[in-house]
Amino acid sequence: MKLKLKPTISLLLGLGFGLAAASSAWSQSTLEEVMKERGLTQKDILAAAKTYTPTGGRDEYIAVSSGGQSGQLIVYGIPSMRILKYVAVFTPEPWQGYGFDDESKAVLAQGNINGKQITYGDTHHPAFSETEGDYDGRFVFINDKANPRVAVVDLHDFETKQIVVNPFFKSEHGGAFVTPNTEYSCG
Repeated sequence: MKLKLKPTISLLLGLGFGLAAASSAWSQSTLEEVMKERGLTQKDILAAAKTYTPTGGRDEYIAVSSGGQSGQLIVYGIPSMRILKYVAVFTPEPWQGYGFDDESKAVLAQGNINGKQITYGDTHHPAFSETEGDYDGRFVFINDKANPRVAVVDLHDFETKQIVVNPFFKSEHGGAFVTPNTEYSCG
């Protein structure tokens, strides 16, 4: 039995060393080799380096985008364009618990129209809160294109705090707007 075990161990060790050497050689590609293999120019590499944010690093800016028919807001980092957060607004989100606890159920209930529970939304055209005409980073307002409502999202914790129904309209396609000191918001 010892005679058969020795060649098997040698074979496994040989395979292991071979795989390690191959992966090491592949990972040691030079920048020039990668550029050639992928058909990249120096301009391509420079553009990629300008947008790269290392793992754990922070982006310089964020963008808040409408999620459309998902009924959410999406927060992106810039320049990396990584999705940082999906913010539940008009639609229950089981994966993050929104609409399933008492607090968020109460927020969603604010968006009921004529006593009817609305469980979908079509977010469009966010607007940031302002102080003396400058963005102050406190809130973002987002309208629901499918229903006459506007939501208020707190940018401190990226949670929907209020949904306001506009009783004078049947649907709301326009964007959300605020006055220079955010005394009023409309959609």
